[in-house]
Amino acid sequence: MITFKGIQLETNDVSFRPTLITEACAEVVNFKDKKILDLGCGIGPLAIYFALNGAKEVTASDIYDEHINLTSVNAKKNDTDIKIIQSDLFENISEQYEVISCDVSGVEKKIAEVTGWFPDGVPKADDSGANLIIKVIQDSSNYLVKDGELFICATSFSDILEIEKTMEESYKNSWGRIYSVEVPFSKRLKRNLDLLSFNDYIIEKDNSFFWQIFIYKLKKLN
Repeated sequence: MITFKGIQLETNDVSFRPTLITEACAEVVNFKDKKILDLGCGIGPLAIYFALNGAKEVTASDIYDEHINLTSVNAKKNDTDIKIIQSDLFENISEQYEVISCDVSGVEKKIAEVTGWFPDGVPKADDSGANLIIKVIQDSSNYLVKDGELFICATSFSDILEIEKTMEESYKNSWGRIYSVEVPFSKRLKRNLDLLSFNDYIIEKDNSFFWQIFIYKLKKLN
């Protein structure tokens, strides 16, 4: 059992637990009075938080069986009315939403494997750390109403330049970075510096290394 913003959640060793990114999404996603899709819902923390704090309608979606099972358990545990759909990104999504909140893996495969951040069964990104994020950006406008918003997360362990290029191609002049935070390297990351693809988004200062979390907002204008 864990707690996320006062919400009690069942979890286990083969599921993905709420992270710093989850906490940030709860603060910046525009969900009040909105019909919202939580894409890559994990064990349901954000979907349940949105439902309990003013969202008009909430759908939670994930590809992983264990996440779907635990989201259902946790929704009932917290007496929340959310729709739960098992789907590989948008594969089984048929509606349009005012807001999509998306936190799929934005960590390159080799880093995901050494950090222990991802349980074995949880889907991971490819060697760029960007393929899942890019796929969501490219497909998302089909699932947003006019003026709908996509909130999507990325990290220093993603190909940020390619992600932002895709944002401009898909949401020309209607996207921006709305949140960023520096996170100190964990002991495991420090032990695996040789695996890192160093870039402008991994920061070295005062003999310490930091990676970054980013959240972007993209708006469908037509």
